[in-house]
Amino acid sequence: MNLKNVSDYHTHNQLCRHAAGNLEDYVKAAIKIGLGEIGFCDHFPMYYLPENIPIEKYAMIMDEFPEYINEAERLKDKYNEQISVKLGIEVDYIKGQEVEISNALKKFSDKLDFVFGACHVLMDRLGAWCFDDPYFIANYNIYGIDSIYEQYYDKLLHLVESDLFDVVAHFDLPKKFRKFPKNHDRIFEKVIKVLKSIKRNDMVIEINTSGFRKDVKEQYPSWDIIREMYNLDIPILLGSDAHLLTEVGYMFKEVLSELKKIGFNQLVRFTKRKKEYIDF
Repeated sequence: MNLKNVSDYHTHNQLCRHAAGNLEDYVKAAIKIGLGEIGFCDHFPMYYLPENIPIEKYAMIMDEFPEYINEAERLKDKYNEQISVKLGIEVDYIKGQEVEISNALKKFSDKLDFVFGACHVLMDRLGAWCFDDPYFIANYNIYGIDSIYEQYYDKLLHLVESDLFDVVAHFDLPKKFRKFPKNHDRIFEKVIKVLKSIKRNDMVIEINTSGFRKDVKEQYPSWDIIREMYNLDIPILLGSDAHLLTEVGYMFKEVLSELKKIGFNQLVRFTKRKKEYIDF
């Protein structure tokens, strides 16, 4: 399968402290495998997260953000005849911090092509914790898997309705450690509620292939959710969530083949936060 009409909209780099390689390395990796476009989507500075969250290992600091933007702009120009380079950001959503997030993003609104909204942090009776970090894995036994999924989708609904983001990242992330809901039907009702809100708010959902590299061994979201997305006519894009150069475009051909079987034939591209559609 030719990848010239395909974009990888979710790549990280060494600025986030838990990925390897600089921005230019990722551009070269995308060119090497024949992608038509690459999107930088590193973690937005997490200074607004609760104090017990180890933000120093999750994201760049605010003083580094202009460096990230300037380097992306340089690479757009340098490689414009070989590949399209888009600048985005992955923002962790925290309920109650919408104004803070909005004000921070406004400072750079003329530079960003897209903004991913992500949920990694839950806040409950024991405080804040990152449910996808192995450091907090014991909390799955404390809270129970269904409670975690319920909290996650409730928070995802607020994320969607905040009007801050263009794309929902890794939709069903709590399954990362291969922990699935016990009451599937009840949790799936929440899934449908979030999907309908995404449709109403004209948002895009990322098909994130990093799950193939995790315990769950499948993409986010699952195929049953993706089929519901198709029924609701929700647009999609692809993201590898690459933290290594070898992960750029990871499993894209296989996933695109399955998406075609469901009926999808277009992917979204962004320019200055405006959508366009391209056939694949």
